[in-house]
Amino acid sequence: MNIFIDPLLFLQFLREITGGIFDSFFVTCSLFGVDIIVIPLIAIVYWCLDKKLGEYMLISLSGAALVNGLAKITACIYRPWILDSRIHPVKEAIAGATGYSFPSGHTTMAATLFGGPVIKGNLSKALKIVLICCLILVGFSRNYLGVHSVLDVIFAIIFTFIVLIIFSKLFDKVEEKPNLDIIISVVGILISILVLLFTVTKSYPLDYDTTGRLIVDPAIMAIDTFEYAGIAIGVFLTWPIERRFVKFSTDGDTQTKVLRCICGYISLEFIIYVILPLFGKTQIGGFLQYVVIMVFIVLIYPVIIKFFQNRKKKVNNKLI
Repeated sequence: MNIFIDPLLFLQFLREITGGIFDSFFVTCSLFGVDIIVIPLIAIVYWCLDKKLGEYMLISLSGAALVNGLAKITACIYRPWILDSRIHPVKEAIAGATGYSFPSGHTTMAATLFGGPVIKGNLSKALKIVLICCLILVGFSRNYLGVHSVLDVIFAIIFTFIVLIIFSKLFDKVEEKPNLDIIISVVGILISILVLLFTVTKSYPLDYDTTGRLIVDPAIMAIDTFEYAGIAIGVFLTWPIERRFVKFSTDGDTQTKVLRCICGYISLEFIIYVILPLFGKTQIGGFLQYVVIMVFIVLIYPVIIKFFQNRKKKVNNKLI
């Protein structure tokens, strides 16, 4: 039995005999593993709901993304349809299947989004079960759509939860040890740089088809790792700065939080879809895009939030 291919062939058979009736559903499930959807959702938690949980999820995302990127360019495992021509993935899912196959980036993102609150959030047991079910759906959707093997998904879930648990332990000590956040950030930045150096210096498999054309371009495959390093460096650079000099809070009435959420989300979407494409879809471009995204989330928008919080305090003090 081929553990990489046989389960996908079975799921492909199910897709065919059901006429693809569930394709749209699982394509939608996969969206909750897309970075430009997951990251804004975590940002909303950080800005509007629970700052501590948001910080934890952002830092954990950085660590998990680094591990994922390193694993991808170390293993260099091709996508299922490249490994076996019998695999025909759902067309709508191919565009989002970037980089090498192992491990699943979508599942890593989803495991942080849904697993972070399960480990660190003050949630009911029922809600935690719902979040775990959401994670399973995202992971399974990658198999159902034919873009990842079962091993890709399982490994992504396992290592992401290991990262979540490690950072959960570290976060418990951050308040007790004032400089621990700096140590975590320095180590994170150094690891990010080492991952980038490894990415640009290692050798990659070069396989050609019968016409002599390169089947998989390593330069394109490595873009994911550059983007993940950009996430990590953007977060690790700004997290200690916000904690020491900005110190915004998620306090406020419901109307204030909703307005803060809407303005932040619109601003972030403008940056993602209007400004960042100017950097181009290259390794350096991808890296810079995600540095900008994380700097905005962790530092720039909190500065704006803090400004209006201070302004509101001054107004209230004058009224008193």
